[in-house]
Amino acid sequence: MDKNPSTNLIAKSKSLFSLNSLADTYNNKGLKFLEKDDYENAIACFFQSLDYDNNYAHAYSNIGNALLQKGNYDEAVKMYEDAIKLDKNNSIYHYNLGVALTQCNDNKSAAKAYKDCLKINPKNSSALKFLGNCYNNLKMFPEALNIYRKWEKLDKNNPEPNFLQGQIHIRHGRFNVGWKLYEYGLKNNIRKPFKGYYDESKPLWNGKPFDGTLLVYGEQGIGDQINFGTLIPELLEIQKKIIIKVDIRLKDIFKNTFPNIEVVGEDFFVKKETYDKYISLGSLCKIFRNHTDKFINSKFDRYIVRRNHNPKIKEFFSGIKGLKVGISWCSFSEKNGAQRSLSTDDLAKITKFHNINFINIQYGNVLKQVKEVKLLNGNEILKVPFTDLTRDINSVASIIQNCDLIISVDNTTAHLAASMGKPVWILLPFSSEFRWMENITPALWYRNATLLRQAKENSWDSVVDLVCKSIEGSELS
Repeated sequence: MDKNPSTNLIAKSKSLFSLNSLADTYNNKGLKFLEKDDYENAIACFFQSLDYDNNYAHAYSNIGNALLQKGNYDEAVKMYEDAIKLDKNNSIYHYNLGVALTQCNDNKSAAKAYKDCLKINPKNSSALKFLGNCYNNLKMFPEALNIYRKWEKLDKNNPEPNFLQGQIHIRHGRFNVGWKLYEYGLKNNIRKPFKGYYDESKPLWNGKPFDGTLLVYGEQGIGDQINFGTLIPELLEIQKKIIIKVDIRLKDIFKNTFPNIEVVGEDFFVKKETYDKYISLGSLCKIFRNHTDKFINSKFDRYIVRRNHNPKIKEFFSGIKGLKVGISWCSFSEKNGAQRSLSTDDLAKITKFHNINFINIQYGNVLKQVKEVKLLNGNEILKVPFTDLTRDINSVASIIQNCDLIISVDNTTAHLAASMGKPVWILLPFSSEFRWMENITPALWYRNATLLRQAKENSWDSVVDLVCKSIEGSELS
């Protein structure tokens, strides 16, 4: 028996301190690896930290952070849940759990995690943003608007809450308020107008005719420019002298369609003395699309492209007999490309019909998926040889012209085909982009486009089944 009981107490204290110190040491070492994006060594250090203190919530959370950055979202969820079991009052753990669940496309669970975060820290503006987005994705639109308004009050200098509210109003046909709020997207480069817009010294156009030249800045992606470009005929009715900046890949199509305006590439420097006022392309909507009737009575007919400008395309289609269906199944949008895209299995179900020629109009590196489809259904998705479906929009347009029908998810190809006047079936996720509206099947923007929407979040089953039945029950099959 020790004659000095305080010795044991000090020893135990030193032992406990030593254990915590080593846990902290390995945790801090892991954080340094994490700063260098060395995820494997970071994770190894965090697990070593847990060897010394299995109740160290920070270490679990940091493992979650590393896995989240690696893209291992399901595993990250488990780590954040372990951290929360040990410390349920840490708002950051709940927030990061929400982020991981969002990446897993589990909006319902993610919304709960963000709400738990906000109970602890009501001023977390990022949690408000992503909670609103979850409600939006779940089609809980009143709840989404309410959260965005709270975010707006908390973060008064941030234009994004108003911008997102505008998109909800637009998709429900409240165009006046919607397009007004959509303008907030220009206040923080959310809409990404082309170079020169934010350096302007000329007056911003207010929609009234004037004696002079209007410079229209393109914005966002190719699909957005194609879509908003359909307003140009109405613009020409009130403003004759126009210069428009578009993605260089669209220059020929816009020139062919609108021969009376000057079309330049996005990086072209337009001299100040050649124009008098300016506007961003998407801002034309508040002038020319502020009521449903404006869509229905649109003056736009179709984009004009050169047919078979590529001899390889003419040669390819001359050898194909029977019905030709162009198909595009992927979106590479950073925001929600995965939710918009079809799986290989779903694509194989749609392209299983051997009496139909399915033509590949999908941009990007999709060769592996095309091969997998053939293994699944024995049918080949045909590709026009020596054509660049990513950069050569004119060739894509020419291929579309030669098809009888286009089936596409929501991407650039869908906008291009629909704006060319081709019959298009556009396959949409449960909560689609604002311009496709809600509860309508004919597209408001394009007379010839039919919208096929997911009935259940993250499931293409109902859409694929409808496509297959429509093919079987039509003259296509």
